[in-house]
Amino acid sequence: MKLKSLLLFLLSCSFATDLYAANRPSGYVTLCNEGKTCSVATSTNVAFGRADKFFYKTLSGTFVCSEATFGGRIAGGVNECSRPNTQSSTSSVTRSSSSRSNSVSSSISSSSRSSSISSISSSSRSSSLSSVSSSSRSSNSSSSLAPVVTSGVDGFAAVDALGLATTTGGAGGAVVTATNFAELNQYMDSNDTLIIFVSGTIQLNGMTPLRSNKTLMGINNAKLTGGGLEMYKRSNIIIRNITFENAPDDSLKINQNSHHIWVDHCTFTDGDVADPEAANHDGLFDITRQSSYITISYNKFFNHAKTMLIGHSDSASSDVGFLKVSIHHNWFNGTASRHPRLRYGEVHVYNNYYLNNKEYGATSTQEGDLVVEGNYFQGVPFPTLVGYAESGPGDIVERYNVFVDSGVAQTRGTAFDPYTYYNYVLEDAASLPAKLTQNTGAGVIDPYAVLGISR
Repeated sequence: MKLKSLLLFLLSCSFATDLYAANRPSGYVTLCNEGKTCSVATSTNVAFGRADKFFYKTLSGTFVCSEATFGGRIAGGVNECSRPNTQSSTSSVTRSSSSRSNSVSSSISSSSRSSSISSISSSSRSSSLSSVSSSSRSSNSSSSLAPVVTSGVDGFAAVDALGLATTTGGAGGAVVTATNFAELNQYMDSNDTLIIFVSGTIQLNGMTPLRSNKTLMGINNAKLTGGGLEMYKRSNIIIRNITFENAPDDSLKINQNSHHIWVDHCTFTDGDVADPEAANHDGLFDITRQSSYITISYNKFFNHAKTMLIGHSDSASSDVGFLKVSIHHNWFNGTASRHPRLRYGEVHVYNNYYLNNKEYGATSTQEGDLVVEGNYFQGVPFPTLVGYAESGPGDIVERYNVFVDSGVAQTRGTAFDPYTYYNYVLEDAASLPAKLTQNTGAGVIDPYAVLGISR
């Protein structure tokens, strides 16, 4: 009898522990119960809820564990506030644990990104960069090149998948400069790993192909006009600090199984002449046909109608499981629609500034999964739409967004959890207009400094 009693006691303890753990996300530890006052260190991603259903908010210092703090509650019992189970609660982006290691194995922390980038040895960087004569541009010491091109890459472009640990672009390759179309086309069509400085204004002729393992970095007010760049079955590409203007087709077209592409601090526009009905221009940015692991960050989009399409058509159901895209810290300034228009994929839209988008902000169709969080919508009649035109509905989760002179965001379903792919910090949406009007688009970053190359 004593043995039986002991076994029953141990079983009840185990069962109670499982119930308790269900009141916080896997990998989290309890801070306090609902109605109590909790305290965390700087910028901690706190969960509030129970029974495996949670609201999340990035908090600092002391706060009340309540519905008012998190904007909702799970009925049926006492909710808990919890934080990531790290040695210090200061980590606002860590939510994985050993129990989630399989699903989150693709998450790349800043330290692991550094180590993956360092696989391009300093000696190989030095040797590849030494091909650039000292009279033009010489490389810094290998220690200063530690971040090289990929400093700042995050989101889906930094996820370990499809044979790539992250997106490095042309890191480790020779540095070349293109000042005209012939040079640019030659370098982009090369099979070599290259860092390509795009200098000044270059006139394109329609869509120009861009091969894998390239970094395109704009210098001298770089502008590509009259056409766009196309990536077809390509991977490991970085495009930064370039203005794309007046492309009759797409400014950027990523298609047919292309993956690991990072587009950062670029400007996309029709130019000075407005084309509100898209009579002479197609989309600025299209991602289609099983392309994936793409991050679009700190770009400025303006003076255009149909901005960003993700998913080729309603019939392209082969895109299920692909089209994984992160869109963050962009300024959609007066562009009419498609920020993005999604079919089938998994897209994370966070910390963007939507201003006076006359048709809509973002829409999810054809069972796409769209997470829209921490954005600032100003003067947008339909911040989010479920379904559009002839396309069937998709899922949309919206949270922590700010709406000013805007309509009601439509939602549906549960979409997906970005944390199962990567870690990120969600900024306070109220700060975005001031920040993003000053820090998006071409001409903001120092191209040499972010590459670790002296002038």
